[in-house]
Amino acid sequence: HTQVESHAENLIKEKKVIVKKRDIIYQIIDDVKAIMQASLDKVRQESESGTAEIKQTFKASQLGTIAGCMVTDGIIKRQQHAKLIRNGEVIWKGNIASLKRVKDDVKEVSKGLECGILLERFSDYQEGDLIKTFEITYIQQEL
Repeated sequence: HTQVESHAENLIKEKKVIVKKRDIIYQIIDDVKAIMQASLDKVRQESESGTAEIKQTFKASQLGTIAGCMVTDGIIKRQQHAKLIRNGEVIWKGNIASLKRVKDDVKEVSKGLECGILLERFSDYQEGDLIKTFEITYIQQEL
């Protein structure tokens, strides 16, 4: 049940201080918790959606090197993020530039099917490499 003093109003605006007027102290505690929670960075979470194994590479004059793959798990979708794994180490991370199935552009390829994958700004494919696709979500942290 307090008010802001008139001589403090200019200083509040200048320093950009957040002022909350509440009747019950529990409301102030809830406000402070909400402000603290909003100031926390969101946590990045990757959820895998598909895996493809490179069986063969192809040279295309206009595109560069294309990875001929077999989808071994899940679904590979063109708009997802991808990482190339060689001998258990992540060699490259980025986006899929092109996804083809029998020379046709497709949005997704399911498990057990073959496809051609072109990764953005990457061409050093080797047979046996794995391309794993994933989606990124950001989760708000809790106090």
